Amino acid sequence: MSHDVLLKVSGLCVNYGHIEALKDVNVEVRKGEICSIIGANGAGKSTFLKAVSALVKPLKGTIEFEGEELPKKPYKVVKKGVIHVPEGRRTFSGLTIEDNLLVGAYLSDKSKIREDLERQYDLFPILRERRNQFAGTLSGGEQQMLAVCRGLMSHPKILLLDEPSMGLAPIIVSQIYDIIQRIRESGITILLVEQNAKKALSICDYAYVLENGRIKLEGSGNDLLNSDDVRKAYLGG
Repeated sequence: MSHDVLLKVSGLCVNYGHIEALKDVNVEVRKGEICSIIGANGAGKSTFLKAVSALVKPLKGTIEFEGEELPKKPYKVVKKGVIHVPEGRRTFSGLTIEDNLLVGAYLSDKSKIREDLERQYDLFPILRERRNQFAGTLSGGEQQMLAVCRGLMSHPKILLLDEPSMGLAPIIVSQIYDIIQRIRESGITILLVEQNAKKALSICDYAYVLENGRIKLEGSGNDLLNSDDVRKAYLGG
């Protein structure tokens, strides 16, 4: 596995009015790895992803991808291969599954779209079976699969996943996490933001603990899983 830093965030500060959402946050994501950011609700995790995706404007700090500063416009960030799967799934309920996936392919080579669709259907066979169903008729877990799938249609170099397990039954969470590992095995780097600390730490290479907008701890997923501080605060032990 390569240890090149793919995404480097330095001194990131984001304010919402007078509220400091992120304070001097430094994060590195290495190529080919799963990096997790864990923390309680309101810690600033989603804000961090939105800053990387240029959906919120930082007060200060730099965000570099493949050694260059990322553009300040969301569509240009997408063109660089940084794909954000937002919290809450946000699928288009009035479109079919296949049309949802085609929306994700708007920047792709049109001659390869059929091949891309088949690749996604191989990863998520349930979506193939239901390709002509409206997305609004899917269960929460299926909608999460569709949201991830739609992100993959854009050929990401890095996939930003915001709370992929939120509101899902444990058996579905396990399926989603199996898929996340398979995506990494296909060569895509993953930055995973989660309240489900145990699940995130169990599959990631490296992790950061975000508390009140600051990085409180960092280390390998395994080290944090076995840390007393993390266990008390996030793992209920």
